[in-house]
Formats: sequence, structure tokens, C-alpha cells
Amino acid sequence: MRTPPRRTAPPTRVLLACAALAGVHTLIHLALLPLLSVLAPASPPLYALVASAHSLMPFLARRLTGTRGSATLTSGIAAVFVVATSSLGVLAMVPLLLTGAVIDATLWSRDSAGRRSEARYIVAGAAVGVALWAVSLLVFSPEHLTPAIIVGTALARLVGELAIVSCSRLLAVALGRAGVGRTLRHGQDSPGRQPSAEPRHPNGSGAIGSS
Repeated sequence: MRTPPRRTAPPTRVLLACAALAGVHTLIHLALLPLLSVLAPASPPLYALVASAHSLMPFLARRLTGTRGSATLTSGIAAVFVVATSSLGVLAMVPLLLTGAVIDATLWSRDSAGRRSEARYIVAGAAVGVALWAVSLLVFSPEHLTPAIIVGTALARLVGELAIVSCSRLLAVALGRAGVGRTLRHGQDSPGRQPSAEPRHPNGSGAIGSS
């Protein structure tokens, strides 16, 4: 019997979910834009803390779909929307794409239930924080390149990203109870393999079904 070819592209339902989350990200971006425009020159640490909200949808995409590359896909679609509303133009895409890429690189293996899986999300949050902090140093004005501001910005990034990891878990749990996670992950098992009869219990740590 001929084995059906393994699907490599994300299912349509995953693509639509990533696009929807990217749309929500754009709304978050527009809502925070006036505040961030004030905080950027006034207080880089506060800017870093508030700007961490931009990581919420990529993390949520990964949790809900369990699909490799879903965080980058969500960030990429959001970047296209954001470029149209940002004075930075294509440069605005850099932190968004970097966020998605770091999340997917850290969480590339299959999700598993339990504390071990959630620990991987915490590591991903910390990695995103460090990456975005490093990039932000390239655009710091000379007066902001002081030890206090540099260290304060790094800590703010880490705290902000870890808070977003927790928020994405809570949202994933709530949406999983509504059946969203099960709907997105349904049918993603290997071809010819029967899905497990054991019910799945969403815990928001990428365990709303296995990816």
C-alpha cells in the first residue's frame, strides 16, 4: 500500500488563524503606537516593557496551532500590516520577524504536556527578550548609552517577555476551553495514523493537542 506524502505546508486553518492573529497584532500595535512614540525618547526601559506586548500574538499562534513556523508566519503577516502604519518603513519588520524566528527556533521540536513544555516557552521568552534588547542597542541615541539605561532596558525586556509568555498561556487555556486549539490542531497527525482516543486537556503550554 502506497504511503500518502507527508504534508509540509501548514493547513489552511492554521494559515487563517495566523492571519487573524496578525490582524489582532496590528490593532495592538496601533493602540500602543502613541504611547511608545513618547516612551522611546523619554525612557527606553519603559518602552521595552510596554513593547513586549508585540510578542503576544506570535506566542499565542504557536500555542494554539502547535505548528512549526507559525510564530514566524504570524509575525511576517503582521509586519506587512505594520509597515503601512509605521514611519520606519521596512525597518519596522525587523523586530517582528526576529521575534517570530526566535520563538520558532527555540520551540522547533514538538510540544509536550507538563512543566517541561512550559519551561521551553519561558526559555523562548527570555531568548526573545535578549535578541530584541541587542537589536535595540543599535538604535539607541548617544545619551541613552549609559550603564543604567542599558541594564534597565535589558531587565525590562526580560520581565516584559516573560509576562507575555504567561499571558499567552492564559489566553491559550481560555481559547482551548472554547475548542479553538482542538479545531486548529485537528487532523495534523501523521497520515495513516489513527488519532489517540485519549482526550486532550489544554494547559496553554503547547499541550492543546500535540504539535
